[in-house]
Amino acid sequence: MDTTNLGLLNLLGQQDGAKEAEGLVMSFIKDRLREGSFADQVIPPSKVTRAELQVSENTDTLIKLIEIEPTARAMKISFNGQPDTQFINGQRVGCGFFTLSTLRQEITEQSLQSYSSPITKQVEQIALKEMVELKDREFLVHNNAAVEGMQEAGNGSAIAFTATAVRDGTVLGVSKLKGDLCLGSETDDFVPYALQKSDMIKIKNLLMRVVRDDNNSIVRVGRLSPAVMLMTKVDLSNVASWTMDQVGSEIAGETTKNGYAGTTLLGLKIITTIKTDILTEGNIYVFTSPEFYGVNYILNEPKFWIHKEANRISWQSWMDIGMCVVNIASVIKLELYSGSVTPGAETTGYQERVPVEEVDMGGVNNKVESGLVFPRARSY
Repeated sequence: MDTTNLGLLNLLGQQDGAKEAEGLVMSFIKDRLREGSFADQVIPPSKVTRAELQVSENTDTLIKLIEIEPTARAMKISFNGQPDTQFINGQRVGCGFFTLSTLRQEITEQSLQSYSSPITKQVEQIALKEMVELKDREFLVHNNAAVEGMQEAGNGSAIAFTATAVRDGTVLGVSKLKGDLCLGSETDDFVPYALQKSDMIKIKNLLMRVVRDDNNSIVRVGRLSPAVMLMTKVDLSNVASWTMDQVGSEIAGETTKNGYAGTTLLGLKIITTIKTDILTEGNIYVFTSPEFYGVNYILNEPKFWIHKEANRISWQSWMDIGMCVVNIASVIKLELYSGSVTPGAETTGYQERVPVEEVDMGGVNNKVESGLVFPRARSY
């Protein structure tokens, strides 16, 4: 048995409470690539204290009040004229806080002794990444709701956002766009097409533009500046298909040799992820800078608790955070597939292009539990 596990058993035998396994170099086969939070790259988190928060009037949830920039107008008057009066009405919104937690893990003292690697330390480090993945999923859920909110404001209700509807002009793209290649699709499905340079230009411009509904009422005021683009590494890899006349000979040559390795694209900071079960292929987002967008708070940093009762050892990790998209017009979504994922107006098969359900997170690539390891030891 590894000395870390033995030391942990000795320590837990002496006293209860929150403990951590000693850090050792791990020697084990990893299942998949685990990344940091892409949400924290879009909007860097800031620390808050309990003193800055208040209790919600409806629940026992803690909230932080966020003040919204007041509006002001100017008007032309004559030398003898007086301006109209505008009363300042400062608006505030409350950002709620919630807990991200791992499941409570358990193992017996006897089973722990059978491991040659520091299993509790491994689980602690993996648990942090699992909580980060859950945070990223919640981040996308919030942003999808913001996008759909703007869409309903412009269309009057939830209308299927398909390539067919866009071509026919029966749906207005307020915070959504379809990629140029998928607009040529004869069927509304969920096969992702390659990102085009023209798609990048359209999604950048939509943040800055005024959009009116069928009644000529303004639903998107515009005058927002794009700053960050979020996509999967798979979607970014398709930039390698851009021709020399689109990107220039130098970039085309480097991309052919090494793939696209830049940190910006058409003036936007690029954030990519391999978490294709959370941010699925064919979904690309563009955000404004944080001061026009929303908030990302950390109330309590990740904690790791471990406890031994009789021969059973339990441990759990958790953290308390708050996230809120305050300005829902500050995010634009580009869909590179022709089907609709609009809630209430989905095209059959839409599950392929939305974040995996929370209960289905944590899946593994390996098939060891099914006995699929080659060659098997008994083959010798």
